Amino acid sequence: MSITDENAEGVDQRRAAFYRSLAPHHMAPLWETLHALVPRQPTSSCVPAIWRYADVRPLLMKAGDVITAEEAERRVLVLENPAMSGRACITQTLYAGLQLILPREVAPCHRHTQSALRFVMEAAGAFTAVNGERAYMSRWDLILTPQWSWHDHGNETEEPIVWLDGLDIPLLRFLDAGFAEQFPDRGAHPKTLPPGDSLARFGANLRPVRPGPAWHGPNSLFTYPYARWRQAIEDARRGVAWDAHDGLKMEFTDPRTGGSIMPTISAFCQLIPRGLTTQPLRSTDGSVYVVVEGEGRTQIGDISFELSEGDVFVVPAWAERRFSAGQDLVLFSYSDKATQKRLGLWREQAL
Repeated sequence: MSITDENAEGVDQRRAAFYRSLAPHHMAPLWETLHALVPRQPTSSCVPAIWRYADVRPLLMKAGDVITAEEAERRVLVLENPAMSGRACITQTLYAGLQLILPREVAPCHRHTQSALRFVMEAAGAFTAVNGERAYMSRWDLILTPQWSWHDHGNETEEPIVWLDGLDIPLLRFLDAGFAEQFPDRGAHPKTLPPGDSLARFGANLRPVRPGPAWHGPNSLFTYPYARWRQAIEDARRGVAWDAHDGLKMEFTDPRTGGSIMPTISAFCQLIPRGLTTQPLRSTDGSVYVVVEGEGRTQIGDISFELSEGDVFVVPAWAERRFSAGQDLVLFSYSDKATQKRLGLWREQAL
């Protein structure tokens, strides 16, 4: 061993001893972790993944055999990112789960500080009630339960109802800001407004000058029917130039502000026309996608997935993504872009 090696070994030993002396004082040297804490670019711990609806639906139906909606409070199978098993998250800030309500079941009324969206996978006649106003569900409808809003779900039909839950649970867990409350006696919230009232008042790009005291939630509009948003994106394709990176992508908005649907979550619909392969794009918001119509392929970094109707997949933050459409490909997605925009952090890069 050379003198230089001996000196280096001595330095390492002195540093190791110094680090050990810090531990009882609950201190640590920043220089040992600085590059990991302040990286040159985002390094997400989540990975690309896909849940094929044809594979997961039978498991969800089996859940209906082993526990009731009342026992479970919410009968949901969580979609966990493979790189973050056991943490109940699909990205660092977002949660996703498939919820099942069987015929004639009611999920008890509660509220929580987490913001939630429901994207309906199977339904015809079931409902979500927000602060006592029912929204009857159809397939591919987007329905919100804004933070701290009373909500319950019911199935008045003879068919099962399935939707994708999207919440900001991991974000609020990080902030230690999670609260929840059961409605008294685990009952249903009394009806306050007729079904469809908020859609009638706020769903036509108009808003009442004096909306009245009936609405108590943070968002005046909480249902975005598929029939309306699908027609909107179809109309737009006739007059909007295709974007090389997104095809045609539109954002669901709060009609009061024109901003994101909820303070922490943004949601989008997207059309990739048949034959188009988009150019690569990456952004700092991790995104959860649902294939609504069509077939195609997505390339996420070095991983590619074939896409079919009902599939759910996740694109990690700062991962390159591109799409190829074998036939018109319609996608729904949600992300934490709203949070990042409010913090001045959101970035994207067209490649």
